Amino acid sequence: MIILDGQTTSQKLLTSLKDEVSKLSSVPKLDIILVGDDPASVKYVELKNKKASEIGIGGQIHRLDKNSNTQEVLNLINKLNQDTNITSLMVQLPLPSQIDTAKVLLSINPQKDADGLSPINLGLLFQKGQQGIAAATSLGIIKLLEEYNIDPSGKNAVIVGRSSEVSLPLFALLMDKNCTVTICHSHTQNLIEICQNADILISAIGKPKYFGREYIKTGATIIDVGFATDPITGKTTGDFDFENVKDIAEYITPVPGGVGPMTVASLLYNTVQIAKKNII
Repeated sequence: MIILDGQTTSQKLLTSLKDEVSKLSSVPKLDIILVGDDPASVKYVELKNKKASEIGIGGQIHRLDKNSNTQEVLNLINKLNQDTNITSLMVQLPLPSQIDTAKVLLSINPQKDADGLSPINLGLLFQKGQQGIAAATSLGIIKLLEEYNIDPSGKNAVIVGRSSEVSLPLFALLMDKNCTVTICHSHTQNLIEICQNADILISAIGKPKYFGREYIKTGATIIDVGFATDPITGKTTGDFDFENVKDIAEYITPVPGGVGPMTVASLLYNTVQIAKKNII
């Protein structure tokens, strides 16, 4: 069993990005919109801003009150869309329940969409030859596979979860690498049987330790996008029962330290790519 170390891999990517940024004629700027004061979101946004600063990317965090409405968020996005000094922007999810998330994501200029969550960019990923900006988490998974020379071509991948933030862009990216991809969800029948046929098994459902040994094919690659608190131990865990399945898998991501760091690094990768298109 080999651990897919997202912490080390992300730092390697960040070091490379820092070198790229130093060669640009102007400083890229990533602005982040944070609505409300959810502790997890606040911590994650501050981490993104810190990592951006460390590699030479500027920008600021725009904090809106938790009672803000959809139009207030749209007004801020429109302002940032039109500001030529801002390279890219993102909105931290989840948003408070009164805000229309779909409308918010659609309003982001797809050419400034650092997190790759605009439905326009998602659609472009499914168009052969088109250059859409990939969602940061999905791109991070692909880059982690590449780092460990795991080639998806010709393999069977199963993604459990059907979110437009992770699962659908990942489906497109894996298909582009000639992988056969199945998406499963809460209405899927024979889930265990389907998962047992997966060379690459990915879960993004947020259910702590949901997947045990019975789901895993011997020698499979396991990508755990889940992030939750174990109700028994109180520790952070993923969707897979790590200790129970690690000896079956050939490769496995830990939680924390797997996909999470790659998401942040890929967000900044997208920002640098946007900057290179605009200022070189």
